[in-house]
Formats: sequence, C-alpha cells, structure tokens
Amino acid sequence: MSENVTENLNETNGITESATYDRDEPLSTAVIDAVADAADLDPAEIGTPLYDQIDPDALDNLFSDKHNGMPRGSGHVVFHLLDYEVTVYSDGYVVVRE
Repeated sequence: MSENVTENLNETNGITESATYDRDEPLSTAVIDAVADAADLDPAEIGTPLYDQIDPDALDNLFSDKHNGMPRGSGHVVFHLLDYEVTVYSDGYVVVRE
C-alpha cells in the first residue's frame, strides 16, 4: 500500500500515529515513542509520565508470553495520554488517535 493511501486511510479513521511494537523493547517504550511522534515531540518532552495513566510494568507484561512460553490470547487495552487515545493490541500494533 502506498504511503499516501496509508496516510489518507489513517486520517479517515482518525489515527494520528500508528506503530508496530518491536518485542526487543518494552511495550511501554513503544507507546511513549508513538505518542511522542503524534505530538511531534521528543519522548523526553512529553511531560506527563506514562505511570500517571497506566502502570508501565503491567503494560509491558500484559501481552507477554505465558510462563510456559505460549502466547496470550487476543485483546487490547485503551487509555489516554496527553490529548490522545492510545490503543495497544495483543499483536503489537499501537494506535494513537486525537
């Protein structure tokens, strides 16, 4: 899909920023990076700590593999950070909407 089509699709769906979570980094870091990109800020400049909205450790563990190594089921979590609605899906997709 071309970049312009993706941008238009995102604008139609109200998506300000989207990212795919790289499992080599904490999920909380991916969320901060996606919100910072949406707000056109450096992640250190966000100002509102993530833990004021959601426990970063709980978020990092929410979709991690079970103790036996099996993946967890599907699902998502939604919360607000700055003026954005953040949706994190179990497949690693992070969506930021205004």
